[in-house]
Amino acid sequence: MSENTEYTDIEIIVFEDDAGNELEMQIVDEFDHEGGHYLALTAPIDDDSEEDEDAVSFFLSKGEGEELEVELVEDKKLLDKLADILEDRLLSK
Repeated sequence: MSENTEYTDIEIIVFEDDAGNELEMQIVDEFDHEGGHYLALTAPIDDDSEEDEDAVSFFLSKGEGEELEVELVEDKKLLDKLADILEDRLLSK
């Protein structure tokens, strides 16, 4: 792969908060764990971004498409487990 290769299969989802503000997030991965479906999301990476490229947030997802609702995972033990699963999945690709 050349250095100039662009990744065009990056999935972006847009959330709208209660105030109507839009927030774009890039889907790093999604997987099922103990009966829940989880999304690993990060801020989209661009050349001007100063955000931490390695910062990933995990969300429990419910519904699909326009009905998609997500809940931020805040439980430390669950976050550690999800991070381990994500690492294993990314290393196996």
